[in-house]
Amino acid sequence: MNISSIISPQNKPSQTGDGSRAQLGKDDFLQLLTMQLRYQDPLNPLENTEFIAQMAQFTSLEQLQNINQTLTTSQDKDGNLQTAFANNLVTSLVGKDVEVATDQVEFYGKDTEVNFGLGMGARQATMSILDARGQLVREFELDVTQAHGSVQWDGYSEDGRRVPEGAYRVAVTAEGIGGAPVAAEALQRVRVEAIRYGEDESYLWAGGRELTLSDVRGVLAGSN
Repeated sequence: MNISSIISPQNKPSQTGDGSRAQLGKDDFLQLLTMQLRYQDPLNPLENTEFIAQMAQFTSLEQLQNINQTLTTSQDKDGNLQTAFANNLVTSLVGKDVEVATDQVEFYGKDTEVNFGLGMGARQATMSILDARGQLVREFELDVTQAHGSVQWDGYSEDGRRVPEGAYRVAVTAEGIGGAPVAAEALQRVRVEAIRYGEDESYLWAGGRELTLSDVRGVLAGSN
């Protein structure tokens, strides 16, 4: 006997707002199986093998739903744990100096240190100081044996002239084997002054701007 043949209109599974049939849950399945046994034809009773097969389907359905519920609960707990860990980590950064990517360097009459970071496989790397119009002011060849390093800019241009004080752009480029581009960036040292908690993640206030934890390239030794 087919289950669908004994479902009365009032006992059919509920439908969604768009008229599509909702998925059967384990309670619906058990109700239908019970109805099938209640209304089976006495002259043509349900075969044992058919009954066992339908019970196996019910058991499989229940197990799958339990597994899905367990996975959902586990994911929720993992998400809460990750959020708590991230919040604890960013809180510990208050008052510490960190390195973040930058495209700006300031010169105010004294030698200026500009830090950089290079990806793996760099064979050649260059740091360029540019003015507001994007014109080259000074260029440095970087030591590619260092993943992190720094250069000292004395405020002089390529032609030996002292540049005006103010903010300049900085760009770092690197190439690997065959001229393939390699990750490279200029880095700025800033102090984390405060932490603000958002709905999805925490934000650091450092260097006069709002940052996320993914913006931090490293925590510097000796920072308080």
